[in-house]
Amino acid sequence: MEKEFKITSAQQYEDTMITIFEMQEQEDPLTAAQKAEMELMMKAAAKYEDEVL
Repeated sequence: MEKEFKITSAQQYEDTMITIFEMQEQEDPLTAAQKAEMELMMKAAAKYEDEVL
């Protein structure tokens, strides 16, 4: 059930990194779906860093 998540702009990259940070800092434990979503975002961010930055 892995969805595709792609970062196509610097603004989207920044927003994604903020979202990841906020998810990590929340008080409640992450659900399995949130962990999977965060993993997809982190992979997309790493790919964007490798290709663009």
